[in-house]
Amino acid sequence: MKAIRGLRVRPEVLDPGEVICPPYDVISPEMHRQLLDHSSHNAVRWILGENPGGPLDEEVYRSCGEALRSALAEERLLREEKPSLYRYQIRYPDPSGAESVLHGILAAVEARPWGEGVFNHEEIRPHTVKHLIEQARCTTIDTGVVMLTCEGLESALSEVGVGIETGELLFERQDWRGDVHALRRLDDPELVAQLESRLESIPSAVADGHHRYTTAMTLGQEAEFPGAKLVLAFLCDLHQPGLKIRPTHRVWTWKTEKNVSSEQVRDRLVAVLDDGEGDPWSIEIPSGEVVKLHCRQDASRPTLSRRLQDAIDEFGELGAVATPHQSNVAREILNGSEMGVFCQLPPLGRDEFWTRVLAGEIFPPKTTFFEPKISTGLVARFIDEEDLK
Repeated sequence: MKAIRGLRVRPEVLDPGEVICPPYDVISPEMHRQLLDHSSHNAVRWILGENPGGPLDEEVYRSCGEALRSALAEERLLREEKPSLYRYQIRYPDPSGAESVLHGILAAVEARPWGEGVFNHEEIRPHTVKHLIEQARCTTIDTGVVMLTCEGLESALSEVGVGIETGELLFERQDWRGDVHALRRLDDPELVAQLESRLESIPSAVADGHHRYTTAMTLGQEAEFPGAKLVLAFLCDLHQPGLKIRPTHRVWTWKTEKNVSSEQVRDRLVAVLDDGEGDPWSIEIPSGEVVKLHCRQDASRPTLSRRLQDAIDEFGELGAVATPHQSNVAREILNGSEMGVFCQLPPLGRDEFWTRVLAGEIFPPKTTFFEPKISTGLVARFIDEEDLK
């Protein structure tokens, strides 16, 4: 983790809550419109432009970069005078309505090769990286935050005298959804040096942002983008209650021409995947019939999502898998098809996740879903210049 002279909102000029928005990959056209209507200053203009549902091309991406640069030129944003790290905290409601709190360190991370301090756990999709590289070359900005998790972060921070409320409070504001964001600056040169040194030895895993990190690894090798060697990142402790790992379900649907029934696929999955004990999960078919199964959390064998995909592959090509997070959405997909199976999976346990990651295991896409997502608009950077000094 590196301290940077980042760009951020001037709270005395503009309410940061008007700027903060979700990361690009969870913004639907409808949400895009809501964010544009919420404020003329919302950071969705930096990442998706001003035409919800419209094509994202070079012209749009150049306008995104220009929107951020205009905000700086018009002094709605400022550049930090000294390299800084930030204590960041978000308060948000969980599905039950209870308040959850996530906190950690926000700065930039060196985009080193996988395994050199930062571990990946998800398959990288080359077409997604290609798209993000093209976008970054047009915008020349870094606004999306990679989420990193680790063990023992708060203990390590306390060793150098950094607590949850250490640092100058820059703002504490509510965003468009009602989540509350608090940002504290750590810019004392001696403390910054101690923090960078202490965090250097802590291995971390990408929870969200594999493709953004991979993009930085690629662009960082190009001379015209000296700032791309780093990427904005938020580092948090894996075991804090405010970090949630939600399940991502699996739905396969196909036509009757495949000559395989929903019952056949379901029965095969039950035969090879039911452990008889452990975390509960279920398989549902279009008739509405549900079979309950169990899965032991066992890091000595592949994840349930991997073994599930292997079992499905025995039937040949059944079509692309849908990976909804909500069971009602999964059920709608299932019931809209002639044949199919809906596998309602349990979340991956934290200890199992960490063990598998450190062992170098790569999960199928969309195996994990971490919450909350780290917002855009807290801090930003330019990748066509250095910001370490």
